[in-house]
Amino acid sequence: MANIKDVAKEAGVSVSTVSRVINNSASVVPDKRQAVLVAMEKLKYQPNTLARALVSNRSDCVGLLVGEIDSPFFAQLMAGVHRVVMEAGKHVIVTAGYHQPDLERKAIQFMQERRCDALIIHSKAIPDDELIELLKLDTPVFLINRVIVGWEDRCVYLDNEYGAYLATRHLLSRGHRSIAYIGTNIAIEDGESRLAGYRKALEEADIVYDDRMVVKAFPDEEGGNYAMSEVMSRDLGITALFAYNDAMAAGAMVMLQDSGRAIPQEVSVVGFDDVILARILKPHLTTIRYPINEMGALAAKLALSSMDDSPINRDQSLRFTPRLIERQSVIAR
Repeated sequence: MANIKDVAKEAGVSVSTVSRVINNSASVVPDKRQAVLVAMEKLKYQPNTLARALVSNRSDCVGLLVGEIDSPFFAQLMAGVHRVVMEAGKHVIVTAGYHQPDLERKAIQFMQERRCDALIIHSKAIPDDELIELLKLDTPVFLINRVIVGWEDRCVYLDNEYGAYLATRHLLSRGHRSIAYIGTNIAIEDGESRLAGYRKALEEADIVYDDRMVVKAFPDEEGGNYAMSEVMSRDLGITALFAYNDAMAAGAMVMLQDSGRAIPQEVSVVGFDDVILARILKPHLTTIRYPINEMGALAAKLALSSMDDSPINRDQSLRFTPRLIERQSVIAR
């Protein structure tokens, strides 16, 4: 395999000249630049990207931290970021923190060591003060689904409370009064906001909040299954359920159906996220659409603009609004 010295010898120039051509320096005269390019093509030389990054202080890479690699929700986020970055001729390095502070810190450190030109971070475990120190660094950082006071122009986020309010209000509008909520047991802002939205809708309907109606579990199918079994064991006579996300809703629906409870005839169900699972479930799941793909795309555009020192278009709000997607899992009482 050819190295930079082989290219220099073939082109009849110095190693430093080859390096300047690789890094697109304007200080190389046209004939020498052409000789180097011809030699690189002839020898099929591929520059070491990490070494090139060390020299140029640019890697043409955007680092992305997600919560989970195998989640349909984060798959949409990754797709939104990757599409925009790829169209710009750059690359994405993806890491995952699994909602654990140490893993999130290690993932961020890894991306910094790879000299990513900008970072897009979905962090729920690292405290605000640590993220603020990260935001102060020279490498541009943008946060997904998190708001830090004073850094709102770096935060792309969703109004989670309003989304939960929409879901609960929809069930109330269909005549339901006994509505359970299964939420996440991970201590994150999303969980607090969605519970607040649920409570707000109940309060507006003059329904007294009952904490027996709320069960928290890990936010996946298994957690939803467990939480639904716990709700059913309390014999509260519920007619509707709002779930923290579509995965929990799916697990809850399996538990209901296995127990002989018809959906939506006996229990109506609303999820949150609108991942592809919502369209596969039977009945198809009414849910709250979380535009995470679009949010990822916007974060990527902001990251690319910061990398190129281009003016950032602030016409589009960084705050996204969820909307209700009505399907077949809710029926009027």
